[in-house]
Amino acid sequence: MIDDLDRSIMRALTRDGRTPYTTLARELAVSEATVRQRVARLQESGALRIVALCNPLTLGHQSVRLMIRVRDLTPRAVARSLADMPMVNHVALCAGSQDIFLEGTCRDQPQLVQLLDEIRMLPGVSRVQVLLLLELFKDYSWDGLDNAVGQAVTGR
Repeated sequence: MIDDLDRSIMRALTRDGRTPYTTLARELAVSEATVRQRVARLQESGALRIVALCNPLTLGHQSVRLMIRVRDLTPRAVARSLADMPMVNHVALCAGSQDIFLEGTCRDQPQLVQLLDEIRMLPGVSRVQVLLLLELFKDYSWDGLDNAVGQAVTGR
């Protein structure tokens, strides 16, 4: 169960994932050991992952989103195969007209063609809809959970 202290830690790390535990402890009026234990527990549970994000478009890379329909296999089986591909950053099962949502980053257009060829040849993949990103305005953020139904990250 995530409590108010966990939410405060996650909110602070959302602003800057490099914030030292000593700083977090001082801001939250708890011990550094408490912060360290809480972060470790949140990471082990899968509720928190601290990563560095970059905008692949500013680095000259091709960033692509794919919507994939599956036939003859379960979407879960195909998603596991897709997750093993090195150019794939994000794979999620979907409800609706598509079965799988995928995000990938390729260094250039030839590598993008290679990725698409590999995906289209995978057993179970019946259709691939390609969305090529042209400009990125916002990347991943837990901020979107502030007003979501369910357990709020900010305690609202």
